Amino acid sequence: LIKYNFIKRFNKNFMLETDRLILKPFVQENLSTVIEMLQDKDFMAFSPYGDLTTEAAKTRFFEILEHYKNYNFGKMAIVLKDTHQIIGYCGFENCEVDGKKEAELGFRIIKSERNKGYIVEASLKLIEDMKNRNFKHVIAFSEKDNLPAHNLLAKLGFIKTNSSHYLNMEVCFFKKDL
Repeated sequence: LIKYNFIKRFNKNFMLETDRLILKPFVQENLSTVIEMLQDKDFMAFSPYGDLTTEAAKTRFFEILEHYKNYNFGKMAIVLKDTHQIIGYCGFENCEVDGKKEAELGFRIIKSERNKGYIVEASLKLIEDMKNRNFKHVIAFSEKDNLPAHNLLAKLGFIKTNSSHYLNMEVCFFKKDL
């Protein structure tokens, strides 16, 4: 019971590290950086909402903070170790699919840092963390035409389960047993 209570408490100092990255929860001080990213059309490619207005970006930022506070996991800042620059986010959020609550992997990275393996590196670390939290499986979904994301999910060991609609988009759903 003591361990459970410790895990459930919000811990904004929690960090995961890889060879090149620090993954950490967003904090209030990251607001302007995240708003800038969420307003960038390249960063928000394949989003059902596209690039966001300032108000919508603020709302999304606070949703990310609130999710982490409530569940002690969520979308985390991807920070380059060598520059300390936030280059995107990666992590899991709860979503409802077919009436079931699922932990869904999501990620975005700024255009200049794509194709360097950062999302694979971050995702593998976060998948390991979800396994350590005793999740039995995780899901992901991507717009049906987003083949780079489909290939990335396959590289991470996700299996395509079906195609459907979600948030007014045609998407492919993927699942990974942990």
